[in-house]
Amino acid sequence: MAKCKPKRKFGWIKPVVALAVIFGLLLWYYFGRIAPVITAVATESVRMRVSQAIDDMTDAELRDKNYDDFVITRYNTDGNLSILQVNSVAVDMFARKITALIRGEMEKFKERGVAMPIGTLSGLPFLSGFGPEVEINLFNLGVVDADFSSEFVSAGINQTLHRLYMRIVVNMTIVLPGYSLEFDNSSQVIICESVITGDVPLGNIDVGGNIDLLP
Repeated sequence: MAKCKPKRKFGWIKPVVALAVIFGLLLWYYFGRIAPVITAVATESVRMRVSQAIDDMTDAELRDKNYDDFVITRYNTDGNLSILQVNSVAVDMFARKITALIRGEMEKFKERGVAMPIGTLSGLPFLSGFGPEVEINLFNLGVVDADFSSEFVSAGINQTLHRLYMRIVVNMTIVLPGYSLEFDNSSQVIICESVITGDVPLGNIDVGGNIDLLP
């Protein structure tokens, strides 16, 4: 009479353990190789895009502007500078327009995403740059801030060069499944400059403060 083999108890343990190990290895590979590659490539791409957008927007808007549009100057009867003051209204309007244009450009970039070759996405160095490109939409656009600063540099005998700078900071967040990275990209451009002849009255200079623009 044939004997029946008893059914093994807990026979499901090995398949479950195998699946858990495979899943763990996939997670390790994703977080250890793929996600860092995506964030590194995307961050560099965004930084270049932001810097280019800032340069393009400011260049276009500054074509019809000059020093007197942003800085108020008054001279005394001797022809020397008596007052130098940043026109806060004009600067604020300019900053708001530039930051709005940059936000619009970044929104377009966010919709298009970042194109990466499949070989690069694999995280394997020897495959980097190979294969068809895949577009990945992974950005959230945060706050765009602008602040201004002035610089006074000696430009010769009895002459001072005054420059007005605008620094724009764009906050971005890379969002991946189970992974996110927030970073800022900043760029500084010269808004206007002029050579001042005569003494510069430091006590009568008002270069203004920061302008923070919320979304």
